[in-house]
Amino acid sequence: MYHKIEIKWADRQFQVNSHINNKIASGATRNILVHNASRNGLTEAQIRDDMDHIHNLAIVEVTFRNGDAYVSTNSIHNALFARTCMMSRTTYKGCKVEFYPDECDVPVPARLHTAQPPASKPLPKKTTLANRFGCLDISDGENSSDEENRMPLYLDTEDDETVDM
Repeated sequence: MYHKIEIKWADRQFQVNSHINNKIASGATRNILVHNASRNGLTEAQIRDDMDHIHNLAIVEVTFRNGDAYVSTNSIHNALFARTCMMSRTTYKGCKVEFYPDECDVPVPARLHTAQPPASKPLPKKTTLANRFGCLDISDGENSSDEENRMPLYLDTEDDETVDM
């Protein structure tokens, strides 16, 4: 029996609280291993029915190997709650319920750093002393008006109030 599972990013960002972080550090994953499940008469349908009441828990897959049930769920938070729930039920009394490694738990590949050639010393720039505002001159060149650069002409007047500079 297969169920359609929606996979998406969480609607809201959140920080993993210290309690969950400690559980993850001690080996908690989103996968649960139920030892001796076949010997205790557990089936995939029964495990799914027992966990059906847990809100937002999606059991992705239940497989049996060597009498043990491997239950893959959708999140660590839900797997922690499901494991606690399983351990409290009499159906799982003779079973050891623990986490098993997540197949997606692999280190993120490190970015390869390419060796860059050593930086050579920059060549000294040869600068010439020129008019740095020359590029702003919009005139033809020879017919340019140097009106702004001319010295003021002082007329000899007999006006006493004129001051020569």
